Amino acid sequence: MKNIQMIVFDVDGVITDGKQYIDGQGEETKTISLKDMDALSLLHQAGYKIGCISGEDTAFSRRLSQIAPLDFVKLGCKTKIKAIEEIEKMFRLKDCDLCYIGDGKYDIPVMERVGLGICPADAIDEVKHVADVILKRKGGEGCIAECYTLLEKRKIYTGTIAGDAVGNELIRERIEGHRAVFDALAADEDLCTRIGVSAGMINNCYQNGGHLFLCGNGGSAADAQHLAAELVGRFYLERRALSAEALSTNTSVLTALANDYDYDMIFARQVEAKASEGDVLIGITTSGTSKNIRQAFQKAKQQGVKTILMTGKIAENAEILQDTDCLLAVPSRDTPRIQEMHILMGHIICELVEREIAENIQ
Repeated sequence: MKNIQMIVFDVDGVITDGKQYIDGQGEETKTISLKDMDALSLLHQAGYKIGCISGEDTAFSRRLSQIAPLDFVKLGCKTKIKAIEEIEKMFRLKDCDLCYIGDGKYDIPVMERVGLGICPADAIDEVKHVADVILKRKGGEGCIAECYTLLEKRKIYTGTIAGDAVGNELIRERIEGHRAVFDALAADEDLCTRIGVSAGMINNCYQNGGHLFLCGNGGSAADAQHLAAELVGRFYLERRALSAEALSTNTSVLTALANDYDYDMIFARQVEAKASEGDVLIGITTSGTSKNIRQAFQKAKQQGVKTILMTGKIAENAEILQDTDCLLAVPSRDTPRIQEMHILMGHIICELVEREIAENIQ
């Protein structure tokens, strides 16, 4: 369990409701919950450092910095990662020591980085997808107070207390998040069609005596090995072994290439050595920006190797798409949910390939 040492929050949409109120004299006013002010004092008394990063520099935010027990204040800051780096340097903290409470698009990079990301109930969907905890309260309605309850009363620093009501709620939220991405995938007829197209590409490769190669980094490397094992071994049916190799398994090759050339070359060099025209390469990258997979796809295209990209929701002009023959993009930017769908799509491909191979044998 990580020990959170500092709580950092956004202003508008967290400690306020994010709305703008103008009085009769044209002056802007904001509402703030007294419970939140009390909670800030209680958190400070409990030993937490308190920080505030706001994208706006208003009279209200300046006044808040004067009346709240804040150890760090950064106003008018859109690039909040830089403020986080300043905090870590100032207080000698690491990412995992920080809890950040945010609700908008400028908060997403910070939410993805810190040890505990929390958002109000009315945060935008993109923030909810990356948050560790989604509060019951909306912005301006006691979010800081609810966080105090989570951090101090329930001692839930990372959302992992077995049997705890809040822990169970987090579990349900993650299951619902998985279901939402699953439903989006199932409803995408074009994506479902391309899963079948991918299986057809691999079948054609095998029918012509070709080989399948897979590559990925981190968890995606494990997925590449997983899917290769399903084909070399068996999935559901007894049939001949199928040639499938994950390019992340030979540590001597990987370390030699990374040391003698560059880490970005670890897959491309192996494609050059092993793959031939008519083979298929599956690249697995949740972001679509992995340079070593991008270079592997470039080399594959040069050698007449077909490519299948398993990724998440990436930019339409992403460079890797230039060398991609079949795109399997999960409709999400949430890495764990993308990885879960990658295995689902991979298993479906394995089953389709296996059925075709078994039928041809019979």
